[in-house]
This record gives sequence, structure tokens and C-alpha cells, in this order.
Amino acid sequence: MELKAIHTDDSYTHLALVGKLDIPGVGEIENKFIGYTAARKKGAVIDLSGVTFMGSMGLRLFLSAAKALHRENKVVVLLNPQPLVREVLDASGIGDVVAIESDETAAVAKAKA
Repeated sequence: MELKAIHTDDSYTHLALVGKLDIPGVGEIENKFIGYTAARKKGAVIDLSGVTFMGSMGLRLFLSAAKALHRENKVVVLLNPQPLVREVLDASGIGDVVAIESDETAAVAKAKA
């Protein structure tokens, strides 16, 4: 699993994830991910276009960050999930807690709000 920081400033964070969000994959990036999201206390756009699989640990990772950011009135926005990953997100109901966008401009606008 790979985590790439695309944009970090005082208004929002934009990250890209590449690989599988399974138990080993989440283990590789979890601390860094929380450092870029919850610890920064800024809205976050997470590009999922490079994620090929997501299990329950991936959902937990996003829910944890979303909960922490919610306390700061900030949001997590998931961007461009592949169809199989989108199915997992939809089936889990995570869309009630985090936004899911296919348009980067809309995702950034939500993260900055």
C-alpha cells in the first residue's frame, strides 16, 4: 500500500492511496494517514482511484479519520473509487459519514468548507 501526499496547506489535505486496503495494507499506512488527516485537523480529500481492494480495515481507517475531523467541523471526502471499491463503500453505508465524489473540484470544495 502506498500513500502519496498531493497537497497539504492550511486549507485542506489531498492524499492518494494506491494498492490494497486490506489488513497488511492499512498497517503500512495507518499512522501516516492519521498524521495527514486527523492530526492536521484540516478537511481531507482521499483519492481512491488507485485502490484495487478495500476490506473492513480500510473502512475503519476512513471512519476513524472522519470521526476525528468531525469534532473539528471538518470532513473526509473520498474521491474516484474504482467500481469494486465503490460497491464496498455503498454496501457499508459509509456515505452517511463521509462524502464520496467523482469530481475533484467538488471534492476539494467540500474539504475546504
